[in-house]
Amino acid sequence: MTAIPGTPLRLATGLEGPGVSRGWSALQHVVLARLLVASLALPFGILLRPEVSTQPVGLLWNSLVTVGVLSAVFAALARWHRGLRLQAALQLFADAAFVTYLAAMTGSRDSQFVLFYALVVITGGVLLRVPGGLAAAAAACTGYLALPSLSQWLTGVAAAPDPALPKPELLIAFLTMVGVLAGVLGDRVHRTHDDLERTTRELDRVRVDNDVILRHLATGVFTVDSHGIVAYMNPAAEQVLGLRGMEARGRHVSYALPERLAALREIVLYTLQHRRGRARAELQMQGSAGRVLPIGVSTNVLMHEGELTGVVAVFQDLTEVREMERRVRRNETLAEVGALAAGIAHELRNGLKPISGSVEFLQRELKPEGETAELMALITKESGRLNQFITDLLTYARERDLALEGVDLGDHLRELATTLAHDPRRAPGVQVRVEPGELPVRVSLDREQLRQVWINLAVNAMEAMGERGTLRITWRTVGADAVAVEFHDDGPGIRAEDLPRVGEPFFTTKRGGTGLGLAIAQRIVERHAGTLTLESEAGRGTTARVQLPGAVVVAEAQAA
Repeated sequence: MTAIPGTPLRLATGLEGPGVSRGWSALQHVVLARLLVASLALPFGILLRPEVSTQPVGLLWNSLVTVGVLSAVFAALARWHRGLRLQAALQLFADAAFVTYLAAMTGSRDSQFVLFYALVVITGGVLLRVPGGLAAAAAACTGYLALPSLSQWLTGVAAAPDPALPKPELLIAFLTMVGVLAGVLGDRVHRTHDDLERTTRELDRVRVDNDVILRHLATGVFTVDSHGIVAYMNPAAEQVLGLRGMEARGRHVSYALPERLAALREIVLYTLQHRRGRARAELQMQGSAGRVLPIGVSTNVLMHEGELTGVVAVFQDLTEVREMERRVRRNETLAEVGALAAGIAHELRNGLKPISGSVEFLQRELKPEGETAELMALITKESGRLNQFITDLLTYARERDLALEGVDLGDHLRELATTLAHDPRRAPGVQVRVEPGELPVRVSLDREQLRQVWINLAVNAMEAMGERGTLRITWRTVGADAVAVEFHDDGPGIRAEDLPRVGEPFFTTKRGGTGLGLAIAQRIVERHAGTLTLESEAGRGTTARVQLPGAVVVAEAQAA
């Protein structure tokens, strides 16, 4: 006996696919349904009419054992996943044969089990569509027509025909009609399932595509539902806000966003309460590291069929944008200062040369002594210092064209260390150590102008350390085509309030300094499309880092 399975079966092809996988699952459901129907129908059908069989109890046990053995065999075959159509047909014909046997043992065409032929036909139509329904109907009709002869052969008693029973032709027509209708129903069920699976796959694909897009956006996306519960944060949002999405999801936005992100929390709640989005708002918050975090944010409400379902906030870290704007303003200011400085320096140098020349002439002719000699020496010294200041001004004002060439960075910095070892500004207790990078690197740069940058950074570090200390010069690759050169000293460091101003023209904390050396170095680095940054902490030294593009790692074989 069989039953209508909970899941239909595709048998149109033998190829692997969702429908075939569903078919094997359906066969296993058929096995379970067979056991369930047999355990309920057989005891009632046989024991409630014991007069139809000479040994009803024995027939019941034999039937139950037969169903159990068939179910075990069919379950094992279904797990083998071979010959799907053949296995389905085998189960249907086995069920038709078993129903025929039961009917022959319990009254032939008058048996209560004849009704189960319809169940076999319906299952065949659902499983194998119209061909399966017709094949199952043919098997059922054949068994029904053979019942009188089979019953007499099995029981030895010829069953008397009952005039109240319908004619065999009517039952055959009925089973055939049931097979066709069940096949049509099975075909529609299959098509519905195919469409559903296709739609499900498309929805899954769209969902995956959307998730991939959101996960790879450089813009942060933050959503809450209509109750203010955090629903989604993409990785960019987690990185900008310094939060973990898994910890924030499921919590109300008032608790998910800490106090340092109060501005974002307020704009999301405002949008949720007033059902009105905000466009291109700029917020000042605090990052996870304690630094100021400027973000540009736009919010919008999410509506479905006129109902508010949530709020989405799209934002971006504006730190780099603000830094770029600061650099643009600074460069504009520096250009104006440079143009003004060039004019001033030119006029100062024109007046300075006669002064210094006249003093030198008087020193030679008069040969002054005592206080007069000291005053003239002071004039000469200060004239020289002023001349150096004018030279720095002119250097700052003029921008020489870059003469770019491929330079081995290791050799370049080792030459610098040799020069610094003989520099009179280096105290005897100051050591200069070059620590090579992991791999040889060639960089496209202007050798002379970058040498000026290195000397400026090194001299600043040596003068900051005073009589004793170690200057370490290191380099390392950054990304695929950039290199960072770092000057580490163990001097007193730079005060936190002075650090943002370091590099501005004419700002200096060094006695006798002009405040132009680091400004000139910064302009040279920027003209190389690089960056010059300082990291310092009072009492723990300073690190000056120059990052340059255009770096190429040289193969070890070529370096050798």
